Amino acid sequence: MEYGFSLVGFTEAKLPEIDQNNILTWISEGRHGSMDWFAKETASEIRSSFQHLGFVPKTAITLAFVYRSEASEKLVTEMQKKVSRYALGDDYHDVLRKKGKQIIQKLKQKYPSYAFRQSVDSLPIAEKVLAVESGIGWRGKNTNTINRDLGSYFFISVILTDLEFSFPKLTKTDHCGTCRLCIDSCPTGALEPYKIDARKCISYQTIEDRQPNVLENKDKHNWVYGCDICQEVCPWNEKVAKRNQVETPEPRFFPKDFWTDPDFLSHSTLSAQEFDSYFKGSAIERIGVGVWNRNWG
Repeated sequence: MEYGFSLVGFTEAKLPEIDQNNILTWISEGRHGSMDWFAKETASEIRSSFQHLGFVPKTAITLAFVYRSEASEKLVTEMQKKVSRYALGDDYHDVLRKKGKQIIQKLKQKYPSYAFRQSVDSLPIAEKVLAVESGIGWRGKNTNTINRDLGSYFFISVILTDLEFSFPKLTKTDHCGTCRLCIDSCPTGALEPYKIDARKCISYQTIEDRQPNVLENKDKHNWVYGCDICQEVCPWNEKVAKRNQVETPEPRFFPKDFWTDPDFLSHSTLSAQEFDSYFKGSAIERIGVGVWNRNWG
């Protein structure tokens, strides 16, 4: 596809009732941990009924962009202190916003009377749910969206619009079968089939939980930013994506050179200036130097 997106889907800008209930239950059980922004009233209204967006969206255009690369696969297997594949290169928020902006410009040229708004983890909308509803993939037991050809190492971006597109009604499928490798491989027991407890998730603990001592007496299993274990063991990644040689078309998602630089690896902690020099323009930038040093230690 133009701009590098591998998949595109269309669905009604509406969250199925079962997914609305699942989200509310997840919050009521406290599985969102300290992510209080997730449970805020306005955020909940946008997430459930797409209110407060400045227009009433009718259609959600979902886009998938692969970040998997052979370089990142090799690097992560060799890392002693591991970082999720998606964060080894440039910040995907910036990259996908720029690509999405180009798409929206073309749509506005063709449909000048309609509104378009893109989300790259920037709106409180259930992007994974919309991706499944649009046929991008299915919701795996590890709660990631999985595609039969690409696996799950791809970003999702959603463009909401008040323009009504016509699209066929899709029959949703699930290709996890009896497999439970992701559940059994999670070292902290964060997963149940199609459910995750963020509080137990290594990715949440190393990124979202900013408490200074949150990782004391916890085994991070060598992960210092994020965690890919439940994706690494998934046959749709470990076998299918590998066999299909799925590779990102975007060089900015390739691992930065410093990940193998002995000087970088020799640091027990980073100064604020060093942190900025390494992670400016990276997804890791958002956690700040304090959390990075906490995780690295």
